[in-house]
Amino acid sequence: MQNTFSRELALDSSLASTKMEGFEVTEQTRQDCLRLLDGRVSVPELVREITARKLKKAE
Repeated sequence: MQNTFSRELALDSSLASTKMEGFEVTEQTRQDCLRLLDGRVSVPELVREITARKLKKAE
């Protein structure tokens, strides 16, 4: 439990820093990061998913 809390706290801190740099951070971003950290998705898979979302949104 402690490890999960620390990981989520570190993620939230990183995402807050990202927001301060001017990038958009959505709940989808947070969920994608958690899936990656949990090992439920690989980097190449996540890149494909994000690219597909952006392409679909542009249509």
